[in-house]
Amino acid sequence: MFSTVDEIKLWIEPQINPYRGPLFITRSLESPVSDNIITNGGFGLVDTGKKKLLVTCQHVWKKFQDEHSQDSNVRMCVCLDQHGPVVFDQNEPIDQNSKLDIAAFDVSPVLTACGGRQFYRLDQNPAPGVTKGDKLVLLGNQGMFRSATGEGLEFGVTIYACEVSDVSGLRVVANLSTAKKIYDKQPVRTPESGASQHGGISGSPCFLVRDDRPVRLVGFVTDDWRDSLWLTHARCLNLDGRISLSAAQGHADAKKVLPTVEGGLTAGQISKAQQLLRADKPRKSAEEGGFDSR
Repeated sequence: MFSTVDEIKLWIEPQINPYRGPLFITRSLESPVSDNIITNGGFGLVDTGKKKLLVTCQHVWKKFQDEHSQDSNVRMCVCLDQHGPVVFDQNEPIDQNSKLDIAAFDVSPVLTACGGRQFYRLDQNPAPGVTKGDKLVLLGNQGMFRSATGEGLEFGVTIYACEVSDVSGLRVVANLSTAKKIYDKQPVRTPESGASQHGGISGSPCFLVRDDRPVRLVGFVTDDWRDSLWLTHARCLNLDGRISLSAAQGHADAKKVLPTVEGGLTAGQISKAQQLLRADKPRKSAEEGGFDSR
């Protein structure tokens, strides 16, 4: 496995962090306190060479739709920079697939709000195949670390460093029982009875780590079950943002793409939701969670 926590934090984490972030579903754009924040998840930013995409889980988008159908005030917001979130529920996904639990959105309407993030160039670095024993790292925002005050909303980041335990087509499974977990804060909330302590990381991008090489995007977290983390392989994404059930498709023609056209931000799309997220604070010292740091 990975040799030290410092290796993960100083070499691997900075490579991953620009391509991902948290999202949340809220009942109010005025305040995150009380029970206004319904849940949170994660997203990855991908450039296929033809489309700039925000990718998350289909069940996260469905959760928003279900809540919004009951209360029209419910909104879904994404944190695209280090200062404030943006409402991101005006447009349907380019494509979504409940079997793979993936939804891909065109991010061009809010592209100018992405100042603190980057897009992983999937056209230049197609998602590699993985085998049992390969090392994976992801950053996720577990809900039990989420805190809200009158000033804003704050997320804690957990680094997961784990190994592939099984691969079947576009499904990748990683072992959580032997994973290293590095936290930047103490839990402030207790998961509901029967809920997973890993709730909040759905949609987070996961990266393959090999010695002395840049990380490579592999897929997106969809679920955890019985000490296993379930991912959908990024090969499911076609260049136009459509989702394919065949691993043979995807980026076979990655070198034949046209230049992407970047859209601007329309008035009002950066809303009062910006007040919900306080500026990031310096990271606290890492704390190990039941693993050998040697």
